[in-house]
Amino acid sequence: MAHVAVFDYPICYEDRNSVHTSRWKLIGLDTRSAGNSDLGWLYVTSVDTANSVAVTIYKDSAGSNSVMMGTGDISGIDDDAVLVTLSEANSSGLSGEFYFESYSSDMTLNRLKVSLCVDADIAEEWQDLDDLPSDVYSSTQGMAIYCAAATRRTLLRVSQMYTEQLGGFGAPEDRRFDDATRSYPDFRRLISPDQLKETAVYWALELAMGSKHERHEDTMYSELRDYYAEKRAESMSAWNLTFNTNPSTDSDADTSKGIAMVQPTRL
Repeated sequence: MAHVAVFDYPICYEDRNSVHTSRWKLIGLDTRSAGNSDLGWLYVTSVDTANSVAVTIYKDSAGSNSVMMGTGDISGIDDDAVLVTLSEANSSGLSGEFYFESYSSDMTLNRLKVSLCVDADIAEEWQDLDDLPSDVYSSTQGMAIYCAAATRRTLLRVSQMYTEQLGGFGAPEDRRFDDATRSYPDFRRLISPDQLKETAVYWALELAMGSKHERHEDTMYSELRDYYAEKRAESMSAWNLTFNTNPSTDSDADTSKGIAMVQPTRL
């Protein structure tokens, strides 16, 4: 049975004085160069008409190529978050959902970082991606499964290591729980998500190679998995991330913080 890539850690760079979204879940992202995102970015526009909010998500920053659409009734938003179900537009193959936690004014092409890495980034480490086995590299979605997993794992690790810089709490509540407003960790504070790209690339390759290791003894895939695991750990130990502590009021970085990690090596 084919695996489905679920991107449930997108970062919406919204102004929360105007609108607050949470619990994003996107399915059908094609991480190939000719895919349905702008190298892992999408752009969100919403328009409120008499408490019915129409949401359109675009592939391009100019807002000329829509890939998803949906609506939400925000008449009761003061009492409960509002679910918006997204359906594909223009045969994009993308669908999903998210919640409005609050809404006071419209969005215009807000940036949505869906994946920390895409195939073009991974190809810098592994050029012939389409030569990988078909259950690793999808002919329709590329390395999406591993990009989704690498994004989720990387952001969870960041939330554990930089709790204070992200506003508090070591991880977001699971999107299936509906009894809390998702405010922290505030991944919008990662003003330069490209700082995490290298780690995500190595993690995607580590997972991809590990998925093909199905024997007790060492194989080519297990050796490649271990190589990329080591590279991933090295990249994380070099993290010196830049943060915007007030992402709703300004757009420039305010602080940065490194992390000390000890990687034991068996001699």
